[in-house]
Amino acid sequence: MRDPYAQLAPRYDRMADDPAIRAIYRDFRRALTNAAAAHRMRPRVIVDLACGTGNTAIPWARARGRTVVGVDVSEAMLRVARRKSRRVRWVRQDLTHLSLGVTADAATCHFDALNHILEAGDLQRIFTNTARLLRPGGLFLFDLNTRFFLRWLSTSEKLFRAGPDLFVARNAFDPKSGVATFRQLWFVKHRQLYRKVLVTVRERSFEDAEIRRMLRAAGLRLETTRVVRQLKGRPIRKLYVAVRPGASGRRSVAPGTPPSAS
Repeated sequence: MRDPYAQLAPRYDRMADDPAIRAIYRDFRRALTNAAAAHRMRPRVIVDLACGTGNTAIPWARARGRTVVGVDVSEAMLRVARRKSRRVRWVRQDLTHLSLGVTADAATCHFDALNHILEAGDLQRIFTNTARLLRPGGLFLFDLNTRFFLRWLSTSEKLFRAGPDLFVARNAFDPKSGVATFRQLWFVKHRQLYRKVLVTVRERSFEDAEIRRMLRAAGLRLETTRVVRQLKGRPIRKLYVAVRPGASGRRSVAPGTPPSAS
């Protein structure tokens, strides 16, 4: 099967190195830290779903005694991640057939990875698999781009710089399906010349009511929904915190003592 991220993987971290994007990663880590503190638990096993090149997973692995698993369907993305850290257990799996042999205190799925799931049935299976992965009281944090943002991205061509490279994004949005198609034409610098590389990515928007219903069907309870980015006063990205009901079975920590990411 063709790896849909094979072209993107070698240059993904050039985009992720943008200061604004690094700030988003820090916000994701704070969100898990705060949620764990609110539940008086210290996650010892963290699974990062759709981990890509490891930018979310790797910081968690710096703490002694913590097990971190990064899961992605793209071997190209995992190849980059493996070069960056040996402290994370990297696993190539399709999230709709997730089977890791571990029980997690927390699972994360960040940077709109779940928007790449285009069928509602597949997203339901991912939620169900994640619920099975978590221990009672375990946390699941994920974020999604909103329909407004996917539609807005289709309104014009946009030029971006990623390190020494450039890319032009030509985007289209189908209001009937809620699916956006992003066509990125990259100009990758090679000595004094640039090589053209075309990357195509598709994302689908999901409404909050759909998310809540699917989480409930999976055996998870949606605790909070928070807007993490806005444009023109409207939400463009939301962060969701869900819990698998039940006692955590983990040693409690004193109030105000969050689990460190480093």
